Amino acid sequence: MKNLLIALFLLLFLQPLLAQREETLFGRNHLDLTGFWYTNTNNFSFFEEDTEYFSGGSVLFEFNKDILLGWGWQRISGEGRLPSDGSRFDLKHNGLMIAYSPNAGKVIHPHFSVYGGSGRFDLVNSDRERIFALQPAAGLELNVFRWFRLGLEGGYRFITDIDTQGVSSSELSTPFAQLQFRFGYSWWD
Repeated sequence: MKNLLIALFLLLFLQPLLAQREETLFGRNHLDLTGFWYTNTNNFSFFEEDTEYFSGGSVLFEFNKDILLGWGWQRISGEGRLPSDGSRFDLKHNGLMIAYSPNAGKVIHPHFSVYGGSGRFDLVNSDRERIFALQPAAGLELNVFRWFRLGLEGGYRFITDIDTQGVSSSELSTPFAQLQFRFGYSWWD
């Protein structure tokens, strides 16, 4: 199911981007590397009655001024508490990140991203297992300097593949808001 969701999202997300340019990926007009970015991510996830802080980041290559591809990671800071019984847990994940920033040359512009990959869920002093996380988000980005962008996004983190007794995927799947500090450079004008 998760592979189907990823394939569907990629099809829906990338097809309109490539079609707008009337270009082909492997033709004369191709993806041009136009920048490189490192992002520090501060994510606040809203569980039922609790807010947990996740820290992380990403390394992204910029193509054609507005498509970003790279690798991201996030980890809960300290230990979280499950809404159902208050058990303490640790959660971390990493994976492929794809983003689209239309009009990235404008001072304020929209930013859409999806991040998905594997991770680990640990109940403190108990079970440990592999999970899959998918995290779509949308927001705004502010070009502060040519080498620094500030982003504010909201989205939803879907967690799947939980097999621990008494814990469901829906308990760990939560909405979030995040603040991003993006450092790097675009060498296009």
